Amino acid sequence: MTSVFFRPVVSQSSKSHVFPAYVKLHFHEVKNCNPTLKAPEILKKLSEMYKATSPAELAKLNLGSRITTFVPKTSKEKMESRKKLTFARKHGLPKPQPLTGYMVFIHEKLSGNKGLSLQDMTAKLSDASKAWQNLPESNKEAYNMRASENKLSHLRDLKAWADENEIQFSKRSSVLASRLYAKHHGKAAAAAAAAKANSAKSPSK
Repeated sequence: MTSVFFRPVVSQSSKSHVFPAYVKLHFHEVKNCNPTLKAPEILKKLSEMYKATSPAELAKLNLGSRITTFVPKTSKEKMESRKKLTFARKHGLPKPQPLTGYMVFIHEKLSGNKGLSLQDMTAKLSDASKAWQNLPESNKEAYNMRASENKLSHLRDLKAWADENEIQFSKRSSVLASRLYAKHHGKAAAAAAAAKANSAKSPSK
């Protein structure tokens, strides 16, 4: 009997759903590696990385995007999220680390390249992505293990930060940022309301 081997295939229609999920997964990782880049430049990098990603990895992303439909945020929602995240960062919210073997590898290859032009950085990113594809599975496993260690370390840091700020823990930085923001601004609003009430009770001169 002839053996038939199946290779994961991602159709063009599926790819339209996969890319937003890919961006959502890797945007902050690329941003942390290149803090001076603006959003359009980061998206260009992500596009290069996406094109170099294997069909098997895209198939996994496609499955995830079917389970959880990606809904783009409005401009107002994005601004609000950035404001809360910036507030949390100022209060010590731990920055994310590379959380996949691929991103650990890319981060390692692109470290120390600040100041390069976008064209040079894109070329280096493309070369690094190709190098990852040609890397033996045994070598990839070492990077995957480092990524797993990063995940555990990051979760411990988030838990410690949540406890320190007396807010309910979440694995998602965006949720923690929202909770801290609500806590601080809730206190400020309550204090303002109390001050206003006391002022109203004070006898007029």
